[in-house]
Amino acid sequence: MTVNDAVYDGGPDRLDLAKKCLQLISDIAGRGARSQNPSDVCYALQELTQLLIERTGTEEILFEPVPIDQITGLERLLEELDLVDSCAQSMAASAQT
Repeated sequence: MTVNDAVYDGGPDRLDLAKKCLQLISDIAGRGARSQNPSDVCYALQELTQLLIERTGTEEILFEPVPIDQITGLERLLEELDLVDSCAQSMAASAQT
């Protein structure tokens, strides 16, 4: 099932909550992206990742804040995020037509 095939029955309050969550993710990510402090960049990236993983039911702490030069797989993460961004843009564009 794709996101477009899913039946939404959560009501407007759930939709508003989901949008508020996305806005906070955007705010946190934006602050990290604008920061010149490597610690702030790492914190935003790692804490958002950990929080989203925990939402799947995993309570194990997989990420501890580390210096930027110790984060592995950033190239692959960027590729995957680029794919997600592209798909989200396509979905948004098709919803407007």
